[in-house]
Parts: sequence; structure tokens; C-alpha cells
Amino acid sequence: MRQPFRRYLITLALVTGVNVAAAGFAAAQDSQQEKLNLNSAQEQAVTRGLANQPTQSVPGFSGQVGSKAPTSETAKSLPSDVQTQVPEAKQLLFIKMADRIVLIDPDTSVVAEVVMTPSTTGSGSSSDAGSASSSAPSGSPSR
Repeated sequence: MRQPFRRYLITLALVTGVNVAAAGFAAAQDSQQEKLNLNSAQEQAVTRGLANQPTQSVPGFSGQVGSKAPTSETAKSLPSDVQTQVPEAKQLLFIKMADRIVLIDPDTSVVAEVVMTPSTTGSGSSSDAGSASSSAPSGSPSR
């Protein structure tokens, strides 16, 4: 009778310990990687509100949700007009990169949201470059 009871207690301790550890790990992960989930109108408000802000080059930083912001870069507070239009992001800081705006939790320095900025490539075609010299007629008179 003691043997089955002992096995039961050991199994219970193992299962409970695993569940408690898993719950603790999941809670820690959720707090570090909690995404803000802005809708498209809010993302556009952030993009428009930061359009005149200078971009920063941050080598080696991809700006993914849940990653730590580099300490080498200075994150700034959002302008008041953006805070008014997107109150969910009011307490966040930002780093504006060439292709994205990274919103950062100031308490943890963890990226809470990434807003991709529209590409600003020109519409001009470079296929015409250099073709003028190859198609020019050689009409120079011979002497």
C-alpha cells in the first residue's frame, strides 16, 4: 500500500512542479514580448506624426518585438500629437529607423511594437542611364 501512494506523491510533485514552472516561464515571456497591436489607422498616425523626425542608423539591431533596444541609441518620447492620437502608445519611447519605427517600453527597454514605414524609393527608371552614348549617331565629317 505504501508503494503506490509513494508513486502517486512523486508523480503529483513532478506534474505540479512542471506546471508551476511552465506557468512562470509563460508569464515572464508574455510580459517581455507583449505586443501593443496597433490598428492600421494608429500605425498611420505614428508614421505621420514622426515623418519629420530624423532617422537613426542602428547597426546590428533589427527591431523585433520582444527584443531589447540597444543602449547605444537614444529613444525619444513620442510627440504630444501622436500621444493624443494613439493613447495606447503614450508612455512608449521610439527609435525611427530607415524602414521602421520601433516603439519601446521605457521600463524594460523591450520593443513593444514595430511600425513599418512606407518605402520611399523613387519611381524613375535607371534603364535609360548610359544609353545616350551608345545610340548617338556618328555623324562627324571626315577630313
